[in-house]
Amino acid sequence: MHERRAPILALLLAAALPAGARGAEAPAGDARRGEALFTGTGRFENGGAPCLACHGVAGHGLARAASFGPDLTAVYATYGAEALDAALADIPFPSMAPLYAKHVVTPAERADVTAFLHEAANGTPPAIGAGFALGVAGIAAFFLAVSVALGRGRARAPRSLRRETP
Repeated sequence: MHERRAPILALLLAAALPAGARGAEAPAGDARRGEALFTGTGRFENGGAPCLACHGVAGHGLARAASFGPDLTAVYATYGAEALDAALADIPFPSMAPLYAKHVVTPAERADVTAFLHEAANGTPPAIGAGFALGVAGIAAFFLAVSVALGRGRARAPRSLRRETP
């Protein structure tokens, strides 16, 4: 029973600290890997659900698309790295606990997600990446090809039906 209280106590202690005491420096994890885990473009080692399935964060997802859990944009600024790590190590939230009971988040994954949440709290824009740019270019090329194909196949009226302009 005491083991379940540790993350809750860490969150409460972190909330009691002034914002500057929570550590303004970036945590040790890789924010890009954390972003991939958060959004689901990367997979958790033990198969946990991506955070974005329930939570929003600035710059990711459609507005209100992930509204089951709270927006986590400012969670790092509120709680800090240690409390987030404790909460992800032994998830105390009743809605999350069953999802991660058999899908434990590894220490490296916790550090990565925490680093990403640190960036989100500090207003660092998300990395769009080359995949996004290639996708946009591919869609543009598709629509260009379709419009050219439709333009060439357009039937013209016979000369006898065309209006001549003086």
